Amino acid sequence: MKRNLLVILLTFITLVGSAQHLIKGKVIDENNQPIISASILLQKKSEKSIVQTSITDSTGIFLLNPKQTLEHQLVISAVGFESTFVDLPHALHQDTILLVRLASQGKQLKEVNIDVKAPLIVRKTDRILFNLENSLSAIGGDGIDALSKAPGVRVNDNGINIVGKNSIKIMVNDKLIQLSGVDLINYVKSIPSGNIKRIEIITNPSARYEADGNSGLINIVLKQNGEQGFNGMINTGGIMASRYTAGLTGIFNYNQGKLHISSNLSGVYLKIESKSSSAFSGPKSLWERQLDELTTGKGGRGDVRVDYDLTTNTTIGVKYMEGARLYTIDSKEDGTFYAPGRLLDSTLMLTGKDKLKYTLRNFEFYLDHKIDTSGKKIEFTSNYFKYGTIDNNHFQSKSYTPEQKLLNNYQPVDLAQDERFDIFSSKIDLSLPYKFAILELGAKVSNIKSKNDMVYERGSDAMVHSNNLFDYKENTQSLYAAADKNFNKWSIKLGLRMEMTQTTGRSSLQTPAHKNDYVQLFPTFYLKHSPNENNVFSFTYGRRINRPDYSLLNPARLYSAVNVYEEGNPFLKPSFSNNFELSYNYKDWLSTSVYSNFVSNGFSTLNFFDPQSNIQSRVQRNYANSVTIGLSETLTVNKISWWENNNQLNIYMERSKSNGAIAEGTLKQWSGYVSTDNTFTLNTKKTLMANARFWYQFPEVANRLISSAYYATDISLRAMFMDRKLTFSLNSSDIFKTSQRKYKGVLNGVHQFNTAYKDNRKTMISILYRFGNSKRNKASRNTDDTETNRIKQGI
Repeated sequence: MKRNLLVILLTFITLVGSAQHLIKGKVIDENNQPIISASILLQKKSEKSIVQTSITDSTGIFLLNPKQTLEHQLVISAVGFESTFVDLPHALHQDTILLVRLASQGKQLKEVNIDVKAPLIVRKTDRILFNLENSLSAIGGDGIDALSKAPGVRVNDNGINIVGKNSIKIMVNDKLIQLSGVDLINYVKSIPSGNIKRIEIITNPSARYEADGNSGLINIVLKQNGEQGFNGMINTGGIMASRYTAGLTGIFNYNQGKLHISSNLSGVYLKIESKSSSAFSGPKSLWERQLDELTTGKGGRGDVRVDYDLTTNTTIGVKYMEGARLYTIDSKEDGTFYAPGRLLDSTLMLTGKDKLKYTLRNFEFYLDHKIDTSGKKIEFTSNYFKYGTIDNNHFQSKSYTPEQKLLNNYQPVDLAQDERFDIFSSKIDLSLPYKFAILELGAKVSNIKSKNDMVYERGSDAMVHSNNLFDYKENTQSLYAAADKNFNKWSIKLGLRMEMTQTTGRSSLQTPAHKNDYVQLFPTFYLKHSPNENNVFSFTYGRRINRPDYSLLNPARLYSAVNVYEEGNPFLKPSFSNNFELSYNYKDWLSTSVYSNFVSNGFSTLNFFDPQSNIQSRVQRNYANSVTIGLSETLTVNKISWWENNNQLNIYMERSKSNGAIAEGTLKQWSGYVSTDNTFTLNTKKTLMANARFWYQFPEVANRLISSAYYATDISLRAMFMDRKLTFSLNSSDIFKTSQRKYKGVLNGVHQFNTAYKDNRKTMISILYRFGNSKRNKASRNTDDTETNRIKQGI
């Protein structure tokens, strides 16, 4: 009986709530200036009885939440202006936007515009559009909040991912952001969700984009701004876990006539604890490790961008970015060796301190020119990127007998590593819309130089002494062409990209130099069919290449303990993938896709353990061909004005077959991911909001190991004040501490077990204040430089 009552209650709430939608409007004068304290009356036309009232705020904005609008109208008036009447539609099926312009007394009203928001989810030929303006995520949140609601996008402690993809690249207004790791997350968080017009999810990038990486693209499209003057925001906050992190970000924009200036400054201080354990079990031995690390870091990053409109059709600009970050990692490791029968053989104790300094410098010049009013345009970009890492690592190891007597006091190890990257690239893109098709043409050249100098200080233990100087050069030339055609209810897009690559790697440990020279073609194909406005079917195909990170090619051995090292592979080859996806979208709330990914010559970092010498090595190998097949479902419920619900389900199978580089043959694993995200508005003005999110990852494959299931529950609260200029946020993630990962598997006959937990249970507090004009500066432009994503950045 109680269950039946609950079902009836939920059904009633849904029916009542689904009929209520916001009416949001802005009242302006003849000079497009907001009218403050204008009176808004919602009344029945026949009876002239008042149903609801409101007044405009300091920006001319008002909000109404009527239960129904049949035979209703708005009466809008202000002192010194002529009143006006706006007849409302008989029914509001979604939130509605009004722009009302009042005439001064004695003048005639010029116009009243009524716009209905675009559907939440729209399927285009080569991408999915998530129109954020029709989502509660647009209110008072940030870019990460917005991405977590987008169909097929996963946001958790692993970062940002698209289902079925190994990695993700973020663009803003079609320009790649050349940041990674924590700084990429912080950059996206610095974008207020209210400034985002839509999010574009590109699971199979077209020929216009670099073919590198089995990755999807997420393009964040920002709202345009014609407002003159100065505006910006300050965001500060902290993260409390076992330790703490504090950060400060400032964004400043200035528009004056043809001149547009923007700057983004950020700084951070952090302390993070992490714990991991591993075990390697062979026929005659067992080694168990327990590693505790405390990372202390501080740093900052800043950029400034200047655009100038030479004409109404031509804009030139420059951007300069610089950053630095310092880390100190204190580590303590306990290792235990066992003989057969789990008899204690010896223990190995290690203490270490690793000091790292990361520096980044980037300069970009660009020119955009609109050829004519039909949409023809040309874009040119030239970019220089410089990145450096200085690593000073010191550790001391001691081994003991089962009776805890000193067995070996190893010499301290001191390692100095200096790594530098210089990357220059230029590209040109041409868009040519014609009646017969929309054409895209372009070219790009890039030149990469990397130098790594690794020196073990004299006196370091002889077991690890392995100095090396590694120089690497890579040149790539690219050409592409694409054509897009719409006819009747069909859309088709074809593309072809050609990339020519020449590489040279020289190491003082190996002679002669290793060279590679290859030419590859990367076709793309898209087909979309829209039988009616509610149903969309699409098919996409793309071939891609995955090039190794530059550091993975360095043959030097980087020791972290006397019996643990990581080694690159100069003979590592790129892998190639063929990606297929069949999708179906129903209205704006259901998205279904079946996808497959075929990878040849796949490479990864593998952990090997030699039971005879008790040495663990992390090495790079082209070791397998793999296949991934999956089904992805996204269900969005946003018909209730105070509740938005986003659900994701992904079921997939991964199978990898060894090419002989490892003893094991085929590994096959079924897996899945499910999440539900719920945003609630707690008042009619939508200035107080709450969010609850749960996600669950089923066992999956990671570097030939299989993880156990892990999951997390996150909750948050957001409050806005001062006409939404001031926002307080409180977020708690992994509140039950259930996202710990455990892995197991067999590699070359040795059973491996790993556990990792990175202090994911944490509480975040942030304060954001916006000042100046309410709209943002001219849409920002970000560097389009895929090559930098292959650097393991610490910035």
